[in-house]
Amino acid sequence: MASGGRGFDEVASLRRSGRHRRGVLAKLAAATSDWYRAPHDFEWIINHRSTRPLTGIIRVVFGTAVLMYALTSILMLFSDLGPTGSPAIGWVFFVLFTQVLVAARCVFGPIPGKKFFVGFLAFGDILTTSVLVLYAPVASLIGTVLFAVTGAFCTYFLSPRLLVAHLVWTATFIIGFGIRTFLAVMDGKVVAVDGPAVATATVVLLLATVAVPVFAQVAWTTLSNDAKRSVLDPLTGVYNRRGIDSELLDLWQLANKRGLSMAFLVVDIDKFKAVNDRYGHSRGDEVIVRVADRLRRLARHHGGVLARTGGEEFLLAVVGPAQSTVDLGVDVVRVLCDHRDDIPVTASVGMALLREDSALWDVGTSVVGRAARTADAAMYRSKQSGGNSVVVDEI
Repeated sequence: MASGGRGFDEVASLRRSGRHRRGVLAKLAAATSDWYRAPHDFEWIINHRSTRPLTGIIRVVFGTAVLMYALTSILMLFSDLGPTGSPAIGWVFFVLFTQVLVAARCVFGPIPGKKFFVGFLAFGDILTTSVLVLYAPVASLIGTVLFAVTGAFCTYFLSPRLLVAHLVWTATFIIGFGIRTFLAVMDGKVVAVDGPAVATATVVLLLATVAVPVFAQVAWTTLSNDAKRSVLDPLTGVYNRRGIDSELLDLWQLANKRGLSMAFLVVDIDKFKAVNDRYGHSRGDEVIVRVADRLRRLARHHGGVLARTGGEEFLLAVVGPAQSTVDLGVDVVRVLCDHRDDIPVTASVGMALLREDSALWDVGTSVVGRAARTADAAMYRSKQSGGNSVVVDEI
């Protein structure tokens, strides 16, 4: 689910400070540096609500792109500009076999993870280059347009640093193949084109495969960051009230479809005002972040979602067997109370348990709001009893 980093807006504002006094080149350099060093949240991109319905399409597009690689290799086997000699042709057939396997994995396997995308980038760049060097000069130069395919996927799913590595590789071989073709023209080995045409083609290919992906990723990163700000808490990186709403509905649909119980836990840090009064608000923020990190690990382990719904209050929702969700409430109290912490805290936890056989499943998604209110009331009863405990209500 969503992860994100803490201090998102604060870090961004620090980076921007003083830029109004810089020149255009300095501002451009600073913006480029920010883009290059920006953290890349692959999980956010893949698991975002607007992306999840596209997972099937992503698999098909990946598979189709790989098959297009294979098709170009097959067609070039019948071209006078293609590979010659048994070793070269044998290598092309090996690459073709690998491409078919990767395409099958893309189409029929689960949604690719980050490692697969990194592997796809290396696969696309290295194997494509190894085949292009076997072609005649003109065909090698034209074939570099295939780098745009791996560049497109890198633009949207991988970090700026990996994109830069891909672009350096791409630019190096486009220029290299351009020089190779230009020398062939000068030696009279290629007569269909002239030197200026080769130089023009090289520049166009560089623009298409290098400049366009950079612009696309900068724009994509900007839109992604704006989306994060709207649904994530800037201090902890977990969902805010706005972001949690749609996630709760998704969990409700999952539990209803699979016949599972659903639990809503409201977690409130005990006597948090005393923490701020004694240690200061900055240390208080550190406590909130620490609590959020521990709750986030529990949420991920149980396949749930987490939001910060108030100053020191969180909402955690999970689905699963009834007993395991009740045990989760005990786990929350236990993991948050660690006397080894420099500022030890406890928490009051209220849980609303919607069992799989509850009649309230029939009332629809409105039960989500009712469960959250029930959990909140249970949390106040826990706090009134002294805190550092969990109160469970079934609905």
